[in-house]
Amino acid sequence: MQEYWDSYTSSEKEQFQKTCRRLLKQTFIVRDKDEENKRAYFFVSKRPEPFSRYFGYIGFDVIIDRDNGVIMLRNCVDVSENGRIQTNHLILKKAESLVLCALWTLYADHIRAGSLARAILVSVVDLKYELEKYGLKTPIDKTLMTQILALFERFNLIDVQGKVGEPECLIRLYPSLQFALDGDEFAEFAKSANQRMKDKKGQDYEEEEDGSEEEDEFDE
Repeated sequence: MQEYWDSYTSSEKEQFQKTCRRLLKQTFIVRDKDEENKRAYFFVSKRPEPFSRYFGYIGFDVIIDRDNGVIMLRNCVDVSENGRIQTNHLILKKAESLVLCALWTLYADHIRAGSLARAILVSVVDLKYELEKYGLKTPIDKTLMTQILALFERFNLIDVQGKVGEPECLIRLYPSLQFALDGDEFAEFAKSANQRMKDKKGQDYEEEEDGSEEEDEFDE
């Protein structure tokens, strides 16, 4: 590591320090977000070895996805007793999990539809419509939604353009979203959510028949 450090110019040393702090704070570097991210992305991707060595000392891997223009910081994988690969996770509350899944789905839908635009933008209305598919009974209010979106902004997953609640507010979805969820876990989550929606529709039909109502609550 000392050899890598000694080979840097003074400006490269400063860029190395700034980029390491960015990765530790935000987990993701997104090439197409802004000039600072672009500068950090190309600095790492051009010579990733010093970063891998540096973060390896504290148990992290630096992963570069050149196709999507994303660099991510992850714990070095470890296999548990049951054989599952363990990586770092941020524990989310129910509403946060739902919003993340909805954002993940919106991004995936745009990619499957063949969107070639670097900037994928959705409205808060689009997000709320997607959330309805997960059987959320009580809508997330503006204050909570603002807090949740700010959390995901902090990790370079999205960028909120405008104020939540205003008609012109848009959410830019970054390709880092696709790495924020484990694909198998999300598939299982979506499957159970779809089943709950079917069960709820059947329950609503029965309530119309007998005039009774029953409380329904989403369980994570």
